[in-house]
Amino acid sequence: MFEPLNTAGDDTAKRKVLLYGHHGWGKTTQLKYFQEHFGKGFIFSGESGLSSIRSAGIDYLPFSSWDDPSDPKKGKYSFKDIFKWTKSEDFKKKGYSWIGIDSLTELSDLSYQHAEKEEKIRAEKLGKKNPDGFAVWGNHASQLIGACKAIRDMNMHCIVTALAKESTDDNGNVDYWCMIAGKATMQQLPGIFDCVFCGVRVTQEIEGRQQVLRYVITDEVRGWHGKVRDEKRRLKAVEKTGNIVELLKRLDMDDDEYNKLKTKEKK
Repeated sequence: MFEPLNTAGDDTAKRKVLLYGHHGWGKTTQLKYFQEHFGKGFIFSGESGLSSIRSAGIDYLPFSSWDDPSDPKKGKYSFKDIFKWTKSEDFKKKGYSWIGIDSLTELSDLSYQHAEKEEKIRAEKLGKKNPDGFAVWGNHASQLIGACKAIRDMNMHCIVTALAKESTDDNGNVDYWCMIAGKATMQQLPGIFDCVFCGVRVTQEIEGRQQVLRYVITDEVRGWHGKVRDEKRRLKAVEKTGNIVELLKRLDMDDDEYNKLKTKEKK
């Protein structure tokens, strides 16, 4: 006999987050906030930019290729080899409660390079002069979306960061998507995460001084493509914060905690 799962169970309690935004918003800093709130975590690092969260003491491994041979003695790792390690008993013993990719923009470049290289090899074997461009894009999309789904489906919280890419259509409408290779892949990506947060950084003059303000967009707003599975509609379309964990905490509060928070904010 089958034993049904329940929507109130642990499987639906893990937060699966995609965060994209412009340079300088603080995407990597969110990994520190994840560690502070959720506990011990692990990062797939592709940007060599973790100095901003050095004090957080988060475990990580740097990926420099999609599928090239790894050489731990030289500090060289492929994304696929690191992912295989996350399936090992050794990884499970580490007791991680969340996992992150920083950033998907870098991983996308490596995925496309790998797909292009593989298709060139296939074309040469078939005696063709040029690789099939459609096959390159198709293989890249399959690899990258598959990797994101594999990370998402792990039984822990996850956060995937990416730069934002601005594009303008023929009517002059501006859209902001994750900066990854392939328009179709770019537009498919948000659908596989529970929360898609867009980090927007604005400089304003306040009392004669230039100040940086940080916002998180959680819905379809001015060309940004945010979304959130917010059962009780607790988040605004635009939130003034530079810490997405504050938003996740609000989603996870029971009704009494949330009502106390709202009462405190009104005072």
